[in-house]
Amino acid sequence: MSEPPPRDPRDPAEDETIISDGWGPEDPVFVEQQEEVVEPPPRRPTIWPWLLALLVLVLAGLAAAYFLTREDDEQATTTAATTAATTEATTAAAEQVTVPDVVGTTSSQATETLRDAGFEVNLVPVPSDRAPGTVVAQSPAAGSEQPEGTSVRLNVAEAAGGTTTGATTGQATTAPATTTAAPAPQPATVPDVVGQELAEGARAFADAGLKASVAYVPSQEPLGRIVAQAQPPGTEREQGATVQVNVSAGPDSTAKADVPRVTGQVLADGRARLEQAGFEVLAVTLGDDEIENESGILSQSPAGGASIPQGALVLVYV
Repeated sequence: MSEPPPRDPRDPAEDETIISDGWGPEDPVFVEQQEEVVEPPPRRPTIWPWLLALLVLVLAGLAAAYFLTREDDEQATTTAATTAATTEATTAAAEQVTVPDVVGTTSSQATETLRDAGFEVNLVPVPSDRAPGTVVAQSPAAGSEQPEGTSVRLNVAEAAGGTTTGATTGQATTAPATTTAAPAPQPATVPDVVGQELAEGARAFADAGLKASVAYVPSQEPLGRIVAQAQPPGTEREQGATVQVNVSAGPDSTAKADVPRVTGQVLADGRARLEQAGFEVLAVTLGDDEIENESGILSQSPAGGASIPQGALVLVYV
């Protein structure tokens, strides 16, 4: 067997180490990459704290406006209520009242009647052929509506005086009128009415020429019974004078009601108002005149506005 020829040390094909200046097709390619640095955008300013502060200010302003408006509304309400109360008080103070007819009565009777109705009285003596002390005219006229508290002028009859004409000085002179004193009022004797029913006692007073002023008081006696009188029986008073009598309000707690003011009205109307309010009515006169539905109410007792038991008796003088 033949041996292979000896290898030429210079044969590159036989050299295990190959040195080349280039890259072979199998060698990986490395590409140098430069990293691009992107700067972050500028930081925006934070605005939510400012928005929150603005919201707080707005809410505070709304709250302040609400409370201020509420105070204004309350003040306006209070002012309106005060104005309404003042207007109501003014209206009540200027309540219109019918003037009673007192012509033909005595000055004392007329004065009491007008004052019971809420008027002031101005007595003016005038010459007249009527009995001295008799009311011959009044102003404002009877039946007219006047504010409560108005002064009513009453012309009261006095004895007529004469006049003389002087010739010494050549001028007419008038001598003072001679006034005749009015006769003393007729006396009236107070009757004993304790224990009687109010209607019976009022008639007894009227027969004696007196009026009864009624005051309802607590008592165990039945409703409407007279339990006391201000003047003892047999006391001398002037005719037309008023004597108070205490009348039982009843042993039971009866409901009370305010008495309507009917002074100055005609009897028919006044009676209807009182009965509608739940009261009994008794018309009384001190004279001999007939009591008619068209008779004027000169006074009443209890007075208008008094609070008495429902079903109680109210006296009206005509």
